Amino acid sequence: MAVVHTDFYRHENLVRKSILIPSTQHKELKALAVELDSSLGDVVETIMEIMRQDNYQQLKAAIIQKREQELSSLNQSLDEAYAYLGSIPDTVEEARFFFAAGCEGIVA
Repeated sequence: MAVVHTDFYRHENLVRKSILIPSTQHKELKALAVELDSSLGDVVETIMEIMRQDNYQQLKAAIIQKREQELSSLNQSLDEAYAYLGSIPDTVEEARFFFAAGCEGIVA
């Protein structure tokens, strides 16, 4: 996720906010900028402007959908973990039985 800093860079009449972008997204945006024969700053600013014009509705919907997919995946992982943890008492009981049997075999 991009992080916008409150500090500004000033160059002649141009003022831009400083934005930190994760490296994987930075590479993708940089490749897009090269493909469009533009600067990374222009690409990011244009994307932000398009989102503003759309009143962020598409962006909001996409974020919600992505979160729901992640939660669904997380719920599935938790279900698998609970199923595994539910099987542990049987495994522990079996281990105790075999340990006790082994101890009896050693003593006898």
